[in-house]
Amino acid sequence: MVKPSNDSSAAFLATVAANVVPLVGVFHLGWSAQTFAVVYALELVVAVPFAGLKALFARRPPNYDELERPQEGNPLKPDEWGGVSVGPSDLNRRRGSVAVVDSLPPVYPRNVPFVLRAFGAAVSLVGVFLFVLGRFVDVPATLADPSVAVSVVFLVVSHVGVVEREYFRKRRHETSTPRDVVASATTEAGLAVVVLMFAIVGGPTGALVAFVAVKLFAEWRGYRGGVAFDPDEGVGTLPPVAAPDASPTVEVRPDRRAVRGAALWRGAKSAIGSGPVYLFAWVGLTAGSTGPVAATVVCFGLLPAGIGGLQAVEYALTHGTLAYQRRDDAVVAYDDLTDTVQWATLVDDIRDVELCEGEFVDRACDTRTFSLTPSAGEYERSVAHLREYGRAVEAFELPVETTAFGPLDRRVAGAAAAVGACGVAAVAGLAYSAPTIAAVAAAWGGPFGVVALRRAWQWALPAA
Repeated sequence: MVKPSNDSSAAFLATVAANVVPLVGVFHLGWSAQTFAVVYALELVVAVPFAGLKALFARRPPNYDELERPQEGNPLKPDEWGGVSVGPSDLNRRRGSVAVVDSLPPVYPRNVPFVLRAFGAAVSLVGVFLFVLGRFVDVPATLADPSVAVSVVFLVVSHVGVVEREYFRKRRHETSTPRDVVASATTEAGLAVVVLMFAIVGGPTGALVAFVAVKLFAEWRGYRGGVAFDPDEGVGTLPPVAAPDASPTVEVRPDRRAVRGAALWRGAKSAIGSGPVYLFAWVGLTAGSTGPVAATVVCFGLLPAGIGGLQAVEYALTHGTLAYQRRDDAVVAYDDLTDTVQWATLVDDIRDVELCEGEFVDRACDTRTFSLTPSAGEYERSVAHLREYGRAVEAFELPVETTAFGPLDRRVAGAAAAVGACGVAAVAGLAYSAPTIAAVAAAWGGPFGVVALRRAWQWALPAA
């Protein structure tokens, strides 16, 4: 353990004093505990998406052994829970980086799933804090207070300053992993949620005490050098790609329309899956001075758009920037965004190729996605959303039995689509006459509807 320096000791004592002052003011000077509770909650919420932005620049890759592949038959895959969890994907194994601004370090596309995790955690925090604090604090009115608005601006500016000084200027991004950067913020926020649940009986004062206690505990751990996750342990590595140094004889690219459609489809499913969080936020806002319409726009419009939009960006980066090439006797995936070879496998080493029958967008756009299983390799590779699939099968010598989709059971697909459309129409109709019932139906019906539609789609697919 590194011995704390005099500078760190002074900074720690200053932080302790700064967090004790609000308690003294509330207990002895009559300051508003409600205002400070909201400000502390805002600080925790703001810190999480900032951690996601920092994770973009983390140079060291994550520990790939911890990214366990979700079960294919599980309708609630961990990587689809509103972006809160990071599962295995072709993107978080992506090689290369992109220089966006000359004054900043390069951005690593493989870290984008961790940004989605951070944003999903921030949305969850918004829902929980609004739900809990809304019982005794008019959160919207408190946020409209000029002093609180100034505090929000100060929080954002101070976070920018800390990131520039501590993360970039001291070059900590070079030794950080995206998982640890995000975990450092989400761990503190999660602890605050747990403590807040027990301290809620004390009202605004109890909430303030809970936030201050968690803040001081986190600062103490940082001062003592204790971290929840050691960035020097268990960092994954990606072996170099042995790709032929030859010009491609054949190059096939994903169809852009299919990639955009699949990205939007994945984003919509991810956004709907976080419905209960939106409901918690909606209850918290409507308990204060926010009207049902404005709360609905924020909670069931802006928050899902943010989660779904990031999920769509992640999917587009995963498949939309690749080009599949034939170089000598190898199939190569080349990323145009980072100008880097992502993977390569010899044609003779491809053990099995499977046509992905369940891709809804491929059926709609007449494209194909193939799953490749190499003889030696950690995970399957995908060749996704090809319009020139016949040319790819021939050029890459893919041992696939057929490129034709089997017939769907249109009765099951039609019934599922009709039930889904009726459910959406019913929620929209309730929104005018009974907004509370509509919010509850949308929050809980949405995730169950996604699961039900996925099951119906699997039933409609041809039997293997």
